[in-house]
Amino acid sequence: MQEFLEKSDEELVEILKTDDAVFGIFVDRYQKKLDNYIKRISSFSIEDREDVLQEIFLSAYENINSFDISLKFSSWIYRVAHNKTISRWRRYKKESSNISVEENIFLVEQVFNENDVLKNIENIENKELIQKIFLKIPVKYKDILVLRFMEEKSYDEISDILEIPTSTVGTQVRRAKEKVKKELELLNLK
Repeated sequence: MQEFLEKSDEELVEILKTDDAVFGIFVDRYQKKLDNYIKRISSFSIEDREDVLQEIFLSAYENINSFDISLKFSSWIYRVAHNKTISRWRRYKKESSNISVEENIFLVEQVFNENDVLKNIENIENKELIQKIFLKIPVKYKDILVLRFMEEKSYDEISDILEIPTSTVGTQVRRAKEKVKKELELLNLK
């Protein structure tokens, strides 16, 4: 197995067609990343996230032949993760925001990168208000901000993950930023 660790994801997909044991490498590479992604876009407990991860990896394993080798494997597995997470979220009708206060503040910093905002969110009361903002914004906007600024995905990768045109990604990033900015202005933090 050691010789497979240096291979790219796409090369491993080809090897997986003849050696099922290679799939464990995908699990090792993506389990923590996908768990963080699920945590950032949902309110799932650790147990629920573990269940979703199992569903993701099972689905990926069962559908590996549908993977388009011309795409990045990471985009494909994130799309599976996105779909499974949103599907479970809809089934249980949970409020989708379990991003920590620190992560919400990080998003605000990345989105605006302005000192005035940073000065205004340093006190605890304003940090709690930031948390409330991210409870209010629609899941599609929060998701796109997480993918862009926390997961550091390119517009093309986000396009593949969410199965939307690249131009729509840009539009939704802009709208999400505007939505957060508007909420900040309503709270006089901007």
